[in-house]
Amino acid sequence: MNTLFRFWSHFLRDSFNKKMYSEFKRLALEDAKSNYRYGLECLFRFYSYGLEKKFRKETFADFQELTKWDVEQGDLYGLEKFWAYLFYNKTKLPRDLRIDSDLQQRLDQFKSVDDFKKANRERRNSLASASEDGARALHNQKALADAGQVIPSQ
Repeated sequence: MNTLFRFWSHFLRDSFNKKMYSEFKRLALEDAKSNYRYGLECLFRFYSYGLEKKFRKETFADFQELTKWDVEQGDLYGLEKFWAYLFYNKTKLPRDLRIDSDLQQRLDQFKSVDDFKKANRERRNSLASASEDGARALHNQKALADAGQVIPSQ
């Protein structure tokens, strides 16, 4: 699937096909919901580079919606791609372009790519800490269970 996702992310930039795009999006989301993000990341790359080549209002709307969904899932990859698209294409964007207000609030927290790097670092550290806490709790539960088997209850 990785090869297909990578192919779609490049091919659709130059030769957009609505049916192919819909299949790409459907499969990428399906994989992402199973915690396999490669297809979703390819889709975000298609959005940022594909819209740069040719702006399509419907595709941009999908980009916004999927970015919001990605943030709700606790990830910043889509938001970073969306931010970069807006930042590097300021002069090419349609004047009547509307950004979702919730998404704009999220975007306003970031002023540079370094802000995303910092936020991702903090997120990874937070996840690692939570994982360690969970492992420690599991270890303690196991130790108590083992102790319960060794020490008879009175």
